[in-house]
Amino acid sequence: MLSCDLPEDLVVEILSSLPVKSLMRFKCICKSWHALIRNHSFITQHHKWATSNNQGCGVVFKYLSRQRHTCVSLLSDDTLEVSSNIDISPFFPKEIDMLVIDGPCNGIFFLYGISSERYYGEEIVLWNPATRESKVLPIIKQRPQYSSPYVTFNFGFGIDPKKNDLKVVRIVDFWQRKPLQFEVYNLSTDSWRVIDGPVNQLYGFDFAKFPSYLNGFYHWKASRFMISFDMSNEVFQETPLPPIIEDPFSTNAIAIINDSVSLIVQYFDVDISWYDVWVMSETGVERTWTKKFKISPHPDFDRMLEFREDGLVLFQYSDGWLVVYDRKTQEVRNIAKYEISDLSHSFAVSYTETLVFLNEGNVIE
Repeated sequence: MLSCDLPEDLVVEILSSLPVKSLMRFKCICKSWHALIRNHSFITQHHKWATSNNQGCGVVFKYLSRQRHTCVSLLSDDTLEVSSNIDISPFFPKEIDMLVIDGPCNGIFFLYGISSERYYGEEIVLWNPATRESKVLPIIKQRPQYSSPYVTFNFGFGIDPKKNDLKVVRIVDFWQRKPLQFEVYNLSTDSWRVIDGPVNQLYGFDFAKFPSYLNGFYHWKASRFMISFDMSNEVFQETPLPPIIEDPFSTNAIAIINDSVSLIVQYFDVDISWYDVWVMSETGVERTWTKKFKISPHPDFDRMLEFREDGLVLFQYSDGWLVVYDRKTQEVRNIAKYEISDLSHSFAVSYTETLVFLNEGNVIE
């Protein structure tokens, strides 16, 4: 039986439950399927089905090899074994020394390549690992009036839920020689704009160690505050951090855990480390923090990578082992060993595949 013999709504229902890889091949079957698979409503329906049925899931894993090369792999969501290795060289016109990954936002990732010849931080790419499509963001034409070699950048990445538009926020820090500059990129217009930033610019924005976007807001840790950017209204909000003890032997970072804004605090003592996790709740306009749980001291917990939805925590040890820790049983399971040179460059995050075609400017409702 040919597809033309089936009702159109049944064809849509069947195709919307197939993996992205299959749909990319099926685009060539006929013109109607090609148009359907690229249709905005179908893309949204497919993503909703995959999300609700836990299908098309994977893990993006990045690390720095012994040869100081940035390596990116896609891991199986079930076994955490490598399903494919990604060649990132086509993404960037120049060789990069460091890669920052953020996301995902509906299956899309933000890539920022830093090279020794960095010239205003313009190596910025959006990437869909499911379709293997990438989009190089345009060069920012509006330059700051003050030119300085001492310029650093920070980023936020998320979706404007009111306009269904992907946005990138870039924070330009001129090392206190001028106020911070805030710039926003819109996928729908493929352009950058300079916007007003917070009045209080004395606090520094920490680089995100974990995905920090949730429900229209991107979050940074900044000194004793969490700074949140409203992707729709393009305004910043300031929230005091929980009353944690200031400890010189601790670090903390904002993360999204089980659809909640959280603060992960890591403590060190001699050869062991442990973690406290605080979760933010909102009652009206008030935001409060509650300590949710603690990860017991362990001698090998060097780099936390991800809190997984199945209750497991993904770590990487200094010797390169990728391991899974079960918070309930406190058991550790080794996954694979990688030849790494710098543990601080490792990053891992789960995602659900999406059919979004970046060069057509569409996103998921």
